[in-house]
Amino acid sequence: MLIWSATLIALVLATGGMIAQRTRREIRSQELEILQGVRKVCKLSTVELSLADYARKTVPKTIDLPFTKEPTAYLFYSGVVAAGFDVCDGATAITVNHAKREVQVTLPPPRILSIDVQRFETINEDTGFLNAIEPADRNRWYGEARAALERGARAAGALERADAHARELFAAFVEPRGYTLKYASAADTGR
Repeated sequence: MLIWSATLIALVLATGGMIAQRTRREIRSQELEILQGVRKVCKLSTVELSLADYARKTVPKTIDLPFTKEPTAYLFYSGVVAAGFDVCDGATAITVNHAKREVQVTLPPPRILSIDVQRFETINEDTGFLNAIEPADRNRWYGEARAALERGARAAGALERADAHARELFAAFVEPRGYTLKYASAADTGR
């Protein structure tokens, strides 16, 4: 009887140990799945805006004579501005609390990731013999066009859209697995 009881106790303890080990493996597997999903969501939460604008540019006269005029150019430019998260920028934290079934995600503030000027054209250029538009002027205008596309994207709410989109994607990824999401970005705290 004593041998039978000792064998039964050993069998119960071994079964309990195997169940605990399997549970730990499942928790690690779920955590790894969540962490990989968070990385994918950060890539997917990038928002792209297509913008276009035109501008009239003038160049001061190099030679100021009564019969000369200021060179003028009308420019058209368009491009795509991408806004999202660069997790290498700042404090990024992902915490999974299995006891509370809660995932806490903290991201750096969203930022403009890229500006791709797809089209930059001079529509109408009016220049004189003595006062010409130089390549340096065109290069400066190109830089101004990039800056205008960035300002346009910010004014259109690209950063706010990226933050809202990330929140939606994280919730859609975490909640079907039975976890609740606690999401914060530095944009929420005003940093």
